[in-house]
Amino acid sequence: MRFFVAIALFASFTAVLAEQFTVIVGKDNGLTYDPPFVTAKNGDVVAFQFVSKNHTVTQSTFANPCQRMTTPTQGVDSGYMPVAAGATAFPQWSITINNASNPLWFYCAQQPHCTRGMVFAINPTADKTFDQFKVSPMFRLLGCLY
Repeated sequence: MRFFVAIALFASFTAVLAEQFTVIVGKDNGLTYDPPFVTAKNGDVVAFQFVSKNHTVTQSTFANPCQRMTTPTQGVDSGYMPVAAGATAFPQWSITINNASNPLWFYCAQQPHCTRGMVFAINPTADKTFDQFKVSPMFRLLGCLY
């Protein structure tokens, strides 16, 4: 019995330690996620609040920033979240981090938002930085190789 109580207390304690990050999508009518990246732990929640226009949070890969991830599995996608001008209630979409050691890459699927730099990352690394990820779609649009 004490064992089960200890597990219940531990589970409650770890839930309290989880952090929630709020990312504003389309702040100031821009093509932005604010902040542009977060560093999250297992159990943390990243909540996206859509405040203007019609945007998505669509999972991609570092190698293909403006394409929805399809392998090894289909990437997550908020779907389009339209917000009317002058709205006072804003849609939200959240994900819970299950593997903090695995960087996650996202973009807005509304054309041409991604190629204009509307990308987001969770846990970018020293080898694959957010800045590298952000410039990649813009260089590809221009046909540049690097």
